[in-house]
Amino acid sequence: MFEETSSVTSKTGRSSSEIVFEAGRARSATASTCGSQQRFYRTVSMGVRPDPDPDPDPDPVAERRLPTSAVLERESLEMTRLEALHTLDTCRHVIAALELTRLRKSRTGMYHWIAFWDRLYERSFANLLASRVMTALYKVDALFRAVSFDLHQLTRRTELAVATASTEKQILNILERMEDDVSTRRRRRRRKAQHILAKMRCNMELIPVKVSDELFDDMKRGVFALDVYGDYHPGDPVAEQTEQVWSQHFIGQPVGLVAVSPYLYRQWRESAVSSDTSLPLTAYSSNTRWTDTVEWPNDGNM
Repeated sequence: MFEETSSVTSKTGRSSSEIVFEAGRARSATASTCGSQQRFYRTVSMGVRPDPDPDPDPDPVAERRLPTSAVLERESLEMTRLEALHTLDTCRHVIAALELTRLRKSRTGMYHWIAFWDRLYERSFANLLASRVMTALYKVDALFRAVSFDLHQLTRRTELAVATASTEKQILNILERMEDDVSTRRRRRRRKAQHILAKMRCNMELIPVKVSDELFDDMKRGVFALDVYGDYHPGDPVAEQTEQVWSQHFIGQPVGLVAVSPYLYRQWRESAVSSDTSLPLTAYSSNTRWTDTVEWPNDGNM
């Protein structure tokens, strides 16, 4: 035995005590491995923490959980705010479009009407009629421009109020107040426009010229681009087309005929031709004094 040990020692160059110690360690490892339970040890060095355990699987029910009431109210408020701002932006564009359309149609109509009167009447008499209308037109333009600017500023102030509102109820109240303010300004503008046009009618009758209701309403549309109440006129394509080609209806007609407007003149002429009667127009002589009454047809009664 000692000889075998010494021979192993001589071959490996290690002492017998070291060999015995390693054999004991091997037996201990074999015994612990074959035991009923294997032990695991975790060594934590100083200053180093173990990795945290991974998060548990997310709860699918929690992911499908609906937002809270506060989030819903916030989303509803922002949606109402965006819709209100979009409506106000549309209102601002409509205000500008209505006024620009009125100016364009008014200038075009006035040009055709003055040319129409110059063709029918003596130049000095036609200028007298045009001066009465132009005076009223300047006042109507100033009135509608001022109200249009006021409505534009009102829309701007409403947009700022809507942008800073904190609840949907506040936004709705702001829009309701704006609607009331717009209605008030429209009624005030309508009353002033009616007063200006009524005064123009009186000044025309002082020439003296008889201004029928039919002529008065057609003048509101053709010259001022307003309806019978004094608001924006929606437009009459037939009448506007007639005013543009009014000169075609004077071929072979006497110069001294008195007509109320290009549109009404065409209507009366077609009616007279169809009924095979004379034109319901009163002759106006260029030698007649301005103080003499010029009778224009009443209400289109044939």
